[in-house]
Amino acid sequence: MSMTNGTRTYCRWLSNRLCRLATQSVYHSIILSLLIACASDDQRGAYIPDFPKPGDSSRTAGALRALTRAINQSSSPTAYAKRAAIYLAMGREAEALNDIDEAISRDGDVGSFYLTRAQILRDRQQPDKALENAQRAEILGVNTPELYTLQGDLLQQQNQFDKARLFLARALQMAPYDGEAYFFRGLMAARTGDTAQAVSLYEQSLRLKPRYLETYNQLASIYRTRRDLYSALNYITRAVQYFPQNARLQYSRGLIYHTAGRLDSAQQCYQRVIQLQPGYYQAYFQSGLINQRFRNYYAALADYQRVQQLRPQFPRIDTYIGYCHEQMGQYDLAVAAYSKATKLNVGDRQATAGLWRSQRRQYQNQYNPVFLPNSTEEAASDNRERTRLDTTRVRISTIAPKPREIGGGSDSLRRTVKPLGPN
Repeated sequence: MSMTNGTRTYCRWLSNRLCRLATQSVYHSIILSLLIACASDDQRGAYIPDFPKPGDSSRTAGALRALTRAINQSSSPTAYAKRAAIYLAMGREAEALNDIDEAISRDGDVGSFYLTRAQILRDRQQPDKALENAQRAEILGVNTPELYTLQGDLLQQQNQFDKARLFLARALQMAPYDGEAYFFRGLMAARTGDTAQAVSLYEQSLRLKPRYLETYNQLASIYRTRRDLYSALNYITRAVQYFPQNARLQYSRGLIYHTAGRLDSAQQCYQRVIQLQPGYYQAYFQSGLINQRFRNYYAALADYQRVQQLRPQFPRIDTYIGYCHEQMGQYDLAVAAYSKATKLNVGDRQATAGLWRSQRRQYQNQYNPVFLPNSTEEAASDNRERTRLDTTRVRISTIAPKPREIGGGSDSLRRTVKPLGPN
């Protein structure tokens, strides 16, 4: 049976409609499957941001927030590792170590995790454990200049210079412009006494990596030792341009001014250090030395006591505290401090001498104010008066007259002084 034109038109419309619906349903199912996959990925791993650029504080804070969200959603080991790396760059080593330990506990077969932990342990002054983790990273397939440079540094810390040179050479083969590798080669040269070679390598390191802080500190230290204070100050000033909030740089600048005798400028630097890092006990000690030099003993005592609070085992700090108490006439406190100093170090002659002086003054003020003078000037005056007036203490030998012989008589004339008692 033949179809009419209207019927044919309707059939074509219906066929196209069904095709469109079928196509839409296929697309819908594909899109739906992608959305489900993305949702499952979000639930498993969330979004893990890339590592922010150095010095970008806003991106660093944003990356930390994103990583924390990812960790809360999925506890991804990669998120823990990335957050550990950011904490390390921020100097928050304890938090970094906690995160990388957690990452390794969740997935212990990722070499980069062990590399990060080795870097953290190096900064925490644990080179033996750091080297173990670096070697583990290499076993797990990490083959980067960063790893070899790290191993070179850890080996030179253990005085294994030959092995360290091999690792640094390998790092420079892979990355000829690695400024950090040149730095550690310079550090080895300095430790073996070749300061000229060390300076050359440090300069090369700065040209390749001008934001590497430790290079400036090492160069400044070398020139300060050479008494080339102008060059030392120049390197520190250059470093401050990159790291204006770094307490160690301000402390190094203070030491340079201190060595040059510019005590006011040095004191300003030390106070700046204390503002930036209140626990920097070395700055308090240097500030105390300057206050003591100016005879501002109250301020010096406060500085030394702060050192003792922050670093109780600081060498001879009790001697310095005792000296300030002595100069302020606080002899009881001086005796206590000096006594502690002599117990800790029997060879501390200054503490021993200070203890004797303070005990003498203590006895003078408390028990015998009449016979002991109050000051060295009074003692000298008293000695002069005694020398001039007290003739009873001078022994005078008299010349006896030649006795005359009186036959058969008494011998009493032969005696210069008649004896006491009965005859």
